[in-house]
Amino acid sequence: MFNRRVVVTGLGVVTPVGGDTATFWAALVAGRSGAGPVMAYATPEPALSYAAEVKDFTPERAGLPRKRVKMMGRQAQLAFAAAAQAWQDAGLAGAGVPPGRVGLILGVGMLNADVTELGRAFDAMTRAGASGESDPVSFGRVGAPELFPLWLLRHIPNLAAAHASIALDAQGPSNTIATGCVAGANAIGEAARLVARGDADVVLAGGTDARVTPLGTLRYRELGWLATRTGVDPVTVSAPFDEHACGFVSGEGAGILVLESLDHAQSRGARIDAELLAYAAANDGGDPLVPNPEGTALEHAIARCLVRAELTAEAVDAVFAPAPSVPTLDRATAAALSRVFGRSGSRAGITATRSLLGHTHAASSALDCVAAVRSLGDGRIPAIANLHRPVADLPFVRGGARAAAVRSAVVGAYGFGGHAATLVFGGCGQ
Repeated sequence: MFNRRVVVTGLGVVTPVGGDTATFWAALVAGRSGAGPVMAYATPEPALSYAAEVKDFTPERAGLPRKRVKMMGRQAQLAFAAAAQAWQDAGLAGAGVPPGRVGLILGVGMLNADVTELGRAFDAMTRAGASGESDPVSFGRVGAPELFPLWLLRHIPNLAAAHASIALDAQGPSNTIATGCVAGANAIGEAARLVARGDADVVLAGGTDARVTPLGTLRYRELGWLATRTGVDPVTVSAPFDEHACGFVSGEGAGILVLESLDHAQSRGARIDAELLAYAAANDGGDPLVPNPEGTALEHAIARCLVRAELTAEAVDAVFAPAPSVPTLDRATAAALSRVFGRSGSRAGITATRSLLGHTHAASSALDCVAAVRSLGDGRIPAIANLHRPVADLPFVRGGARAAAVRSAVVGAYGFGGHAATLVFGGCGQ
């Protein structure tokens, strides 16, 4: 597929189960969930009281530039921290790579307005006796002074990539992709293409999202996608591929990979974690809110990716599936996987990390890519938590992490709007 071989030389994460790759991977292998009571804001309804939040994250501890923090939304802060980790992990600090040969591409999600900050502005209007629900003059005179002057900068999608690029002096190609739950996978795939065709030697790529907010929670509740079970332990709620799945547990996080051409990585003596063998994308071309029941887009993306990677389904050892515990998406994903892996005698172990991480939206497939790379190096496939009655007869990993010789791993991404993407990673024989 590529003119230059593309390898992974660094990883960085900020997740609900750990703020670095070692802790993150240990949690996945141990089956430790990041779901718990919402801490970010008060939740008056028990059904909206749990999520998979990043714990103990502060801008100071993460090393964010103090003067810029007020201009960075939470998803930009998480991405900045993960990118800094990946940069250090790849040994790029002091490596002397020309800034113009370093790029950064991020997949981002929906930017949620800070209702507390907006609430102060509208409360000021009420106290001042301003009339009219949408009177811009009154808002500008009375409400706007309650807002941070550079408030808008927290909500511009491309600024997550911009802040990290500035800090790392990455002056090469920079881009932001907003394809919902598939954005992280698209970002990594497009970054690989940049490296492969010689537009950059090093590109940091991944996804970031932070939708554990009052508006985000209410929005997904109204759409019927959010799990709202009560009277249960939150860690038992997210159940991808289970007949009793009732919706996703909303999560947040960021995952970043450092992609580099093989020859460039070798020339600087970098540690090589894996090779990115192929990338493909597709779309259902159907309803924006309901996936094709057969999962056609995901099937097409996987099939094309395997052809490009010169792999058969039988040769795949691990599949990180994009099942978020939303019944329609889970069943569509299972249908696609059944047609690719279920009839071929495949030995691939199929897992779904959203059972532990919640649905981290634009970050989800990027975190799966980090997990896939670690699986290749560690020889284990994490298990799907809370899977009791599978919706399909597939080789799901259940009952604990599976030890396996993982030589190739497929990461799938599938989301609302019909978007789908797939990446294939393998060990780098050099």
